Amino acid sequence: MLLFRAAGCTLFACVTVAVAGEVAQLDAVDGGTAIAAYSPGGATLEAELARAAASGPENAQTAVLLSILADRHRAQHRYAAAEPLYLRALAILERNVGPQDANVGTVAQNLGKLYRARNALDRAEPYYRRALEIFEDVLGPDHANVVGLLTDMAALYRAQNRYRDLERVYQRSLATAERTLTPDHPRVLALLGDLASLYQGQGRYADAEIVAKRVVRGVEKTMGPQHPGLAAALNELAGIHHLQGRLGEAESNYKRSLAMLEKSLGPDHPALEIPLNGLVVLYQTQGRRGEAESALKRAVAVGNSQYRGQWAGPMVVQQRSR
Repeated sequence: MLLFRAAGCTLFACVTVAVAGEVAQLDAVDGGTAIAAYSPGGATLEAELARAAASGPENAQTAVLLSILADRHRAQHRYAAAEPLYLRALAILERNVGPQDANVGTVAQNLGKLYRARNALDRAEPYYRRALEIFEDVLGPDHANVVGLLTDMAALYRAQNRYRDLERVYQRSLATAERTLTPDHPRVLALLGDLASLYQGQGRYADAEIVAKRVVRGVEKTMGPQHPGLAAALNELAGIHHLQGRLGEAESNYKRSLAMLEKSLGPDHPALEIPLNGLVVLYQTQGRRGEAESALKRAVAVGNSQYRGQWAGPMVVQQRSR
């Protein structure tokens, strides 16, 4: 969200453009969806934006138009077209509102997103870092712009396998969420889940277990003892125990997760496939062939059930790779 105000509205959040004899007011949302929603068609408004940006003076309003048009191109993967527009918008804003203005930070962040989307990861980071410096200085370390930017930076570091930097960003995001939200807020629990997954992937199972147990407690407190989200959290904890060789604890939590899903979603729901897969691997590890075969048959059956494709819950685990 950009904060420069002009004519009574936030500059980057409110722009007026004349199209085909009418006046259209645009909400400059990420990805340019407001442009696509305009009734004469996105292409018409896009052309008008391009004309206005090309003929307008080198002021902040022109920078807004350039940035919105660049958002439009980026949303449609027209990265080569978006890049010069962002760069020109950035230069205009630097001259007109100063290099440390929050609007400059937002355009810099969007350039980082553009380069990350193009897999030009080394080019993305300097723009992310510049945006972070600006947002922290102008808006404060706990502002929503900082939170969103840290999410972008986490995605960048994950793509680069820079796990120490990724952990640092996760920890900072978690600290902000804990300061500004409740300890068991869904945002806090989601960040804890990300951190547990990172530790698990690094083989830091003891650290992963501590964090995963906190997620279990938080989900149970906020969602209740039979919520599918708790089943997901238990399944994650079971997976960590499984990797630690603590097979009894793993089996107990797989079964508890399975029972919760059966009760809340039904015996044939495809979400059951995930704890069942965990049990299959666990039983195979222990040489319990009959139980492994039975769990596998059931996993295949629910995976092919009529509910295929309808599960959208938080059952994100790595069972298949174990």
